[in-house]
Amino acid sequence: MKINIHISTYIFLLISFLGGYFEYMYLFLLIVFIHEYGHYIFGLLVGLKKTVINIYPFGGITIFNTDLNISILKEFISLIGGLVFQLLFFFIVSLFFNNGFITNHVYFIIKRINYILISFNFMPILPLDGGRLLNIFLDIFLPYKISNKITIFISILFIILFLCFHISVFRIILGLFLIKCIIVEFKNINIKYNRFLFERYLNNYDFNRIRYIKNINYFKRDYIHFINNVYERKYLSNLFDKTNGSMLKY
Repeated sequence: MKINIHISTYIFLLISFLGGYFEYMYLFLLIVFIHEYGHYIFGLLVGLKKTVINIYPFGGITIFNTDLNISILKEFISLIGGLVFQLLFFFIVSLFFNNGFITNHVYFIIKRINYILISFNFMPILPLDGGRLLNIFLDIFLPYKISNKITIFISILFIILFLCFHISVFRIILGLFLIKCIIVEFKNINIKYNRFLFERYLNNYDFNRIRYIKNINYFKRDYIHFINNVYERKYLSNLFDKTNGSMLKY
């Protein structure tokens, strides 16, 4: 596991120290790290390795170096790990508070931070957990490329609502960061899908369910696909230099 702390985090820590909010910022980053560490631990449980955790002054992102064709269940388990660890931490803090080991002041700061983080993080906006959860849910019913497009569209709508609900400097900065992430997702959607297809070519995934499709844009996660359209077969054969048979399997 590699941990990257963005330089802006140190700047915000310095500003919070000078402004008398260091305790709040310190507890905020502690909870963020615990949340991201939960993603990491649950990821390990399902076999995901080579993890990078990026810490920002407004949250964190855990990146697993894994295939896009990872099973939906494994991705879901690694996703909920952050929430589980965060709630477990708050449960332990509550026990300490009830037994007099933590002051009211610290307890209510932690309680408020947990409420804010959970409320914000589960908005359906990429790359937040809520956006990823929405994407996973759509992947169950829709082809991979279509679910990505819908998730990006919904993310844009909720970013607009997020910025319009209450205007502040912090919201604007956070909104600009999310917009940047969405723009990157949108620009790379075809590259990401080609990688998704190329993984199918390189690896012999052992999925239990089968689909017959005529269009390569209809590939779904957790399915083996048989392509019975001659033009689509030729396209994939040329793309991956694969022998063109009567029906391609991916």
